[in-house]
Amino acid sequence: MIKDNELFEVQLNVIGFLLKNIEDIDKLSITKDYLKDFSIQGKKYNFKYIFERIKQIHKDNRDKELLTILLSDKQIEQEFLTKAIEGNPYEEIASVQSIENVIIQAHKEELLRTEYKKLEDGLLSIEDYSKNINQINELGIVKQAYITENDLKECLSNENIAIKGLGFPILESYLNMKQKDLMLIYAGTGGGKTALALNLLSNLSKHYPCIYFNMEMAEQTMYERLVSIQGAVPMETLERYKYITDKELKNKIDEAMKEIGDKKRITMLTGGKSIQAIQATINKLDPKEHTIVFIDHVGLITGVRGSSQYEKITELAKTLRNMTMAHNITMIALSQVSRSQNQQGNTRNRENEPLPLSRLKDSGELENSARQAVNIYFKTEGNYFVYIAKSSSDGVGKEIPITFTKNTMTIRER
Repeated sequence: MIKDNELFEVQLNVIGFLLKNIEDIDKLSITKDYLKDFSIQGKKYNFKYIFERIKQIHKDNRDKELLTILLSDKQIEQEFLTKAIEGNPYEEIASVQSIENVIIQAHKEELLRTEYKKLEDGLLSIEDYSKNINQINELGIVKQAYITENDLKECLSNENIAIKGLGFPILESYLNMKQKDLMLIYAGTGGGKTALALNLLSNLSKHYPCIYFNMEMAEQTMYERLVSIQGAVPMETLERYKYITDKELKNKIDEAMKEIGDKKRITMLTGGKSIQAIQATINKLDPKEHTIVFIDHVGLITGVRGSSQYEKITELAKTLRNMTMAHNITMIALSQVSRSQNQQGNTRNRENEPLPLSRLKDSGELENSARQAVNIYFKTEGNYFVYIAKSSSDGVGKEIPITFTKNTMTIRER
C-alpha cells in the first residue's frame, strides 16, 4: 500500500519537474484525477488544481509565463511552488515517468477502497463490484496488441499513404514521399528555398490541410508571394494592388485570392516560434486528417536545449522527427547553409555545383532524421536545378532542371 508521505513526495517531485520542464507534461500518463490533495499543518497542497493549471498554460502556448501566472494565482501558495522547485531531484522526463506508477497505484488503491465500502454498505451488487474492480485494475496498464492478418492487409492495401500532388511530377517520382516523412529543403540565403516551399504549399493545399510556420518574413510578403504564384502576377504589381485601375488585371488578382481562400486549406503562422509552440499547435490538429506542416526555417526555432548550436540542431532534428511519427502529419522543413559555405553568389563566369547534405548549417542530426532532402541551386546565372541529396527511392544524385521566375515566385520543371 502506498503511504501518504510517499505519495506526497512523489507528487511534489512531479510538480517541481513540470515547473521547470512544462513542455514535458504531454508525455505523462496521469491527469489531475490521479492526484491527491493534502492539507499539512494548516497549509494546502492542492495538487489537482495546480496540475490542471500547468496543463492549461501549456495548452495556451504560454509556457514562458508559467511561474508568473502561478504566482499571481490566489489559490496557489508561493511556498508550495518554492518547495516543489527546490526539492525536485529529477532532470529527465524518463525518471519522472518511472515514478508515475506510484501515483497511478495510489489512485487505484483509493478507488478500490471506495468500491469495497459501497459493497459493504449494500450500494453495489457483487457482479457490479467485480466488474468495477477489473476496470480499476486495468488503469495504467498498456495492453499489448498483436499484429493481425487484417492489420497487415489494411496497411498494404492503403493507397493514401503516398503524398501526392506536389505539382512537380519528376520530383515527386524521385522523392517517393510517404505520410509521416520529414523532408528538408536547403539552400543559401536568397537561394530560393522559400519559393520552392511556397510552390509546394500552393499545390499540396489543394489536397491536404497545410500549416506554414513562417519565422523569417512579414505576413504581407508571404501573402503576396502566394497570390503571385497562384495568379502569375508580378510581386511589384501586387504591392500596388489598391491603386490598380485595370479591371482585367484586378479581376485576375481577385480570382487568384478567391482560389486560395475557397479551394486551398492554408494556415499561415507568422513570427518567432519556439519548439514548444510548434508542438502545441500540432497537438491540436485533427488526428483523423493528414496535415502537411512547413517550417521556415529550422535555424530560427527557439526553446531547444543544448550547450552548443550543434547540440541544439541535433536535438531539434530528433524532436521534429518524433512529431512526424507521433502525429498524422508530414513535415517539410527548410534549412540554411552557412554563409561561409554558400558558394553561390554573382557567379556569371563559373558553374556552381549542388551542395551536399554535409553543407547544412550546424546540421547535427538533420540529415539522419530526414527521409528526403533537396537543394535548390543554379549552375549558371538563371539556370536553376533541384538536386536530390536524399530520397527514400532511387532518386539520390538526380538533378531536375527547373524554371524559376522570380518576379512571380513560380517554379516549374523544365
